[in-house]
Amino acid sequence: MKRLYGLIVFSLVLSLFLAGCSNDSKASTEGEKTAKVRIGIDTAAGGSLQIRAANTEGYFEKHGIEPQLSNFAYGIDTINALLTEQTDTGLAADYALLNSLNRGDLVVISSLSHSTSETIKKSEILAVKDINEPAQLKGKKIGVAKGTVSEYHWAKYLEHLGIKEEEVHYVPFSTPDEAIIGVKKGDIDAVLANGAVIEKYKAIDGVHKIDDLSSIDISLSAYLVANRKFAEENPKAVVNVLKAIKEGMAYVKENPDGTAEIAYKELKVKKEDTLRDLERSNYTLEFKQEDFDHLSTMKEWLLDKNLLKKDYDLQDKLVLEPLREAFPESVTYGN
Repeated sequence: MKRLYGLIVFSLVLSLFLAGCSNDSKASTEGEKTAKVRIGIDTAAGGSLQIRAANTEGYFEKHGIEPQLSNFAYGIDTINALLTEQTDTGLAADYALLNSLNRGDLVVISSLSHSTSETIKKSEILAVKDINEPAQLKGKKIGVAKGTVSEYHWAKYLEHLGIKEEEVHYVPFSTPDEAIIGVKKGDIDAVLANGAVIEKYKAIDGVHKIDDLSSIDISLSAYLVANRKFAEENPKAVVNVLKAIKEGMAYVKENPDGTAEIAYKELKVKKEDTLRDLERSNYTLEFKQEDFDHLSTMKEWLLDKNLLKKDYDLQDKLVLEPLREAFPESVTYGN
């Protein structure tokens, strides 16, 4: 009887122990306790598919991260969420990033993508039927996503054409759907578009391509950003977020069809549109001397145009130690 009682007690203790192990901070496959990280991602400017894949495929959990993903229209919206402490990390293209680094205390963790000559070609200038060549943009209504890199691209493109910015009428919009409605109503004559949204514009009667950004010397990069306090107080969590994103990048490259399924489920983007987007995507996880030079050059342009009101030390806005720890070969700046 005592022996039976002892076995029952042992079984109960063992059950409680195992239950405690399964619920205690959700230990990762690497034996680490999970850390909750609030991650802001976009729905319009590429959709952050490598991060979505990392989440769907369980790579964050594998590396001890409990991700809380929040969707925003553009990268600039993830930055605004960072500034209001809704998230711990965000992302933004170079232009929006540089315009935001002097607000709050944000730091750059890594690049997320870099354009190539081929990807730049896929950024198209679309216009309504009465506009057949770029020179005809003078005096027209140009749709631009305010606060995004589109502002910079339009400025450089019009400069290339010899058209002064005061000779066009900028029409701001907040989301692609808003711009599509603007084109349909006649409030917008031309837009700069890339990815799946191109076909949505071209489905509007008369809308067609008149050029692409390959006609000018331009590049585009996006970066992972965090609040400095979060990055400095949670370096291991940042390392593990980077490791998960790296695996997400590999998944996207090796499984375009699976990625398209993720995009349809989360963004309702057609499979063929996502596959087309992936052809123009060049995901990266690095920070090189070229990144610093690129950002420095664009920052000087913003200052010269009086678009950046307050200067700052770009080097002070970099926290690259987690990236160096995760992938030492990926950081050449400062070496």
